[in-house]
Amino acid sequence: MPRPRFVTAIALSCVSAVAAASVVSAGAAVAIGHDPSAPPHSGFTVTPPTKPYLMAFHTCSSSTSCDDPTNHTIRLAESNDGSDWTEVSGWQGYRGSVPDVIRRESTLYVIGAGLSRVNLTTGQVTADSFYVRKTDGSDSLSRDTAFAGQLSDGRFVVVYVPSMQEVEGKTSVPVKLATEVVGSDGSNFVESATAVDVPLDLAGVHGMATDPDIFFNGTEWVLYVSMGSNVVSFTAPDITGPYSLTTASVVSQGSGGVPSAMVGSDGVWVYVNDGPSRNDVSIRRAVTTTGTTLIPASNFQTVLTGTPFGATTAESPGVAQNVAGTPCGDGCKTPEVVITAPGAVSSLKAGSIKKTSAKVAWKAPASDGGGAITAYETRLKASGGKWSSWVSQSATSTSGTFSKSLSGLKSGKTYYVQVRAKNSAGNGASTQVTFATTK
Repeated sequence: MPRPRFVTAIALSCVSAVAAASVVSAGAAVAIGHDPSAPPHSGFTVTPPTKPYLMAFHTCSSSTSCDDPTNHTIRLAESNDGSDWTEVSGWQGYRGSVPDVIRRESTLYVIGAGLSRVNLTTGQVTADSFYVRKTDGSDSLSRDTAFAGQLSDGRFVVVYVPSMQEVEGKTSVPVKLATEVVGSDGSNFVESATAVDVPLDLAGVHGMATDPDIFFNGTEWVLYVSMGSNVVSFTAPDITGPYSLTTASVVSQGSGGVPSAMVGSDGVWVYVNDGPSRNDVSIRRAVTTTGTTLIPASNFQTVLTGTPFGATTAESPGVAQNVAGTPCGDGCKTPEVVITAPGAVSSLKAGSIKKTSAKVAWKAPASDGGGAITAYETRLKASGGKWSSWVSQSATSTSGTFSKSLSGLKSGKTYYVQVRAKNSAGNGASTQVTFATTK
C-alpha cells in the first residue's frame, strides 16, 4: 500500500494565467499533511439525488488560505436545468479538493479525497481509499483526477496529470489515462496511456496543463485542459484517444479555467471557475454546440457561488448526468455479462499409485469464465494407446481439491491423464499429468 504522500496542489484551482506561471517557475510543493487517497469520512446518509444533473465541486473561505487544499471542502449538488444548483440534502462536506462525480447503475462515485460511494437506493454514503498506480504497482501521484467515462466492459477510465515534481522544468505536461481494476468498484486504477502531451505554449495561450476533463459531445470525445485562465480542447474518436495536438482549440480565453462539460438539454454545457481574486471565485457556465470552439467571455454566466455554503469560493466543477451509464453510445454502456469457457485446472497431481490403480487430484481453475463450473471431465490413455472417452463428474463446490480414482490399469505401464473444467459456455483447456503404475 502506498505511503501517505504530499500532493502539490497549489495549481489545482488557478484563476489566472499569472498564478499558473508562478507555479511553473517556483516548482513549490504544498504539503497537505494527510493522505488524500485514504477514506475521507466515516460515512453518512443523504436523500438520494433525483434531479437529472450532478456537480461535485469544492468551496473555500477567505478566512483561510485557499491556495492550501486542506482548506477546501468537497460538496455535491444537483440540478434540473444545469443552471440552478442545490446541495444534495444531507450531504456532509469533507476535506478534499478538485472533485469529480460519475454514476454507474445505482451508485454515485465521488473522488477528490479518497472515494465516496452514494447508494441511490438507500442514500448511504460510504468511504474507501482511492489509488491510481503505475504498471509496476508504484503510486502514480496522480493530480487533478477526473472521471472520463466507461469502457465497453463497464470499467471506468480516469484522466489526470502527473505530480508537480514529475513535470517541473519540463516544456510539456503529459495528460494520463488509467483504467479501473476489475473488482475494485471504482477504488483502484492502473495507468494505461498518455492521452496527449501538452506543451506550455499552445494555440496562442501559455500555461501549464492542469485539471483535465473528458466528455462525449454526441459525436466525438473531447479532452479539456486548463492552462491558467484558459481552456484548450482536443478531440479523439475513442475515449482512450490518442487526442492529437493538431485538434487543439481554445475554448475559453481568459474567461476561466478548471473546466468540466456534459451534454445538456440544449447543447454542450461548459463549466469553468473564474473570479476577480483567489478568494472570490465562482462557477460559470456557457452553452455551446460542440464544446470545441471559442466561447465569447460574455456567454459565461455565474451558476454557483460559495455564499450558500458560508464560503467565498465555489470552484473546480465536475459535472455528470444522473443516469445509470454515461450517455455516449455503445462504447459507454455497461455490457451484458458474457460467459466464456473456464480456465485450466491447477495443481493436477497423481497419487496412491499401485499396480492396477491410481488417483488424480486437482484444484479449480483461477478463472471460471464468469459462469459457475458445473462439472470436471477426465480421460486417460496408456503409453502407445488411444485416449479413452471423457468421463464427467459434477463439481460439488466452487473451490477446494477435487479427485478421480482410476482402476483397471496394467502394472508397469506409463499413463497420461487429462482433466478439464466445464461451465455453461463449454469446456476449458485440459491439463495433463503423467505417472507409471508399479510392477
